[in-house]
Amino acid sequence: MDPTQRRDLALFVALSLMGGGAFPAVETALSYMPPLLIAAFRFDLAGVFLLGYAIMTTDSWRPSTRGDLLAIVGGGALFFPFGQGIWYIGQALTTSALSGLMASLIPLLTAAWSWVLIPEDRVTRESLVGLGIGFVGVLLTLVPGATSLVNQGAVGKLVIFVSAIGTALGSVLIRRAENGISTPAVTAWSMLLGAGLMHAFSPVIGESPADVTVNATVVLALGYLTVASTALAYVIYFILIDRRSAVETNLIHYLFPVVAIVAGYVLFGEALPSLALVGFVLIAAGFGVLKRRTIVAELVN
Repeated sequence: MDPTQRRDLALFVALSLMGGGAFPAVETALSYMPPLLIAAFRFDLAGVFLLGYAIMTTDSWRPSTRGDLLAIVGGGALFFPFGQGIWYIGQALTTSALSGLMASLIPLLTAAWSWVLIPEDRVTRESLVGLGIGFVGVLLTLVPGATSLVNQGAVGKLVIFVSAIGTALGSVLIRRAENGISTPAVTAWSMLLGAGLMHAFSPVIGESPADVTVNATVVLALGYLTVASTALAYVIYFILIDRRSAVETNLIHYLFPVVAIVAGYVLFGEALPSLALVGFVLIAAGFGVLKRRTIVAELVN
């Protein structure tokens, strides 16, 4: 392994830990803050950081075209509040381990939305088998662990599933828009727009700043979410996506759940039902079938 490969591997491992660690960090913060406010504050600060990064690394950071605005609105309205914001509400109704596990839905759902919205990404009939396998995995992760179908855990899973759909759709719309500004800039502006929308909707669903308890624990949790698992994680992601393929880099979504499950077990004593773990394997297998040709081509090269 040459130095460049070792460096990329180190970045890949660091990104796995940062991204996977977000789920227990959110779980910790939920004890002291309402969920939508956590997401809003997280992307407030991270958006400012990333916008500064975009300004320092590229000249194309100002939105100036219709495509720029579509990309920002697609990310700001779907990827962040509808995706990430609602995700926190779902995690408040379930566990960090299960929330991390369901992050593995994002690559599969992104591929499905691409198939619908981007003609050149449409898969073969055989690849629909991959979507079918992944869908069975989704059903297994959504099976309630309790005897009653309508329980808090089941509602939390459904909320996260809807959130994953929004996250995937937002990422595809960003890709589909013909924007001229850099990816870090689109991400930063989308974060800031999304954070503003979440601040606006937070009181609508009954959240209030009076519900926030400020102490060292919540400050550390928010600091980790903002700096490590968002701002720095995105910078590392941008570095990797410039040097490696998108498929290879986005496989990181299958390592986030591993980190989240281990951290959830160690920190909170959370355990996963066996059906959910089987579902995770099927989701990963479905994505592998769907993107098999691209993955094989990457491995051969």
